[in-house]
Amino acid sequence: MSVEQPSTKEWITSSPTVIDGKPRVKGTRLGVHFLATQVMEDDRSASGVSERYDIPVEAVEAAMEYYHSHPEMMDSIQRQREGLLEEAERNPSVPTTPEELAEFTTESRSVSD
Repeated sequence: MSVEQPSTKEWITSSPTVIDGKPRVKGTRLGVHFLATQVMEDDRSASGVSERYDIPVEAVEAAMEYYHSHPEMMDSIQRQREGLLEEAERNPSVPTTPEELAEFTTESRSVSD
């Protein structure tokens, strides 16, 4: 079990109704996994990511800290992401852009209402 650092408690939260309960920066929909991969895989600095998404650099640093202290959770999120991408490749009707997601959400609501 990992111990939360003060900075992660200050900046990181999760709730079941926001980004499927994945950990995120408080007050945003920016996930810990997303931000950490922006830094690690896209070779960006924490300050560059903070500027791009208009959040404090401390929030990005807290996301990185949380990412590294919760490897099983981050691996699970990565596997889920890869599964969704594979499904999208197999099924072109799976929404993948913000516009497609908005349209899908609107259609889903009108069907269930």
